[in-house]
Amino acid sequence: MRVPLGSHSRAELFRELVRLALTEADEKTISGVVSAVEAREAQGSTAMGGGLAVPHGRTDLVSDLSLSAGIVRGVPDYRGPDGSPAAVAFLVLTPEQEMGKHVKVLASIARLMHSAPERAALLSSSTAEEFLAAVKRSESA
Repeated sequence: MRVPLGSHSRAELFRELVRLALTEADEKTISGVVSAVEAREAQGSTAMGGGLAVPHGRTDLVSDLSLSAGIVRGVPDYRGPDGSPAAVAFLVLTPEQEMGKHVKVLASIARLMHSAPERAALLSSSTAEEFLAAVKRSESA
């Protein structure tokens, strides 16, 4: 988790989120995972609207569910269908065969952001600790 994320373009943001999720990975793995996320993005934008972005990918370059997240600022080329810029991003990575787990995590994130108070708590986070606390509060609700 990083608040705020430091990227200034969608491509930079994907790479930053992948590096956060896979801290021990080598550059070849990072590049391969970024390619999987970009391939998914080519099918349709993962900026969902309302400030939410959920870039994701399924690739066997990851052995289990891997996540990263943070507050996005200054990424003008990543906008939802409503025209709103991405303000919070959750990266979801799963192995190819884990489609069920992948969909379940995406649904959980969508529920979190659907609640106006929980979304506001995330968006107002000024530290990674506040961001994580907002996520945990929503899980227990």
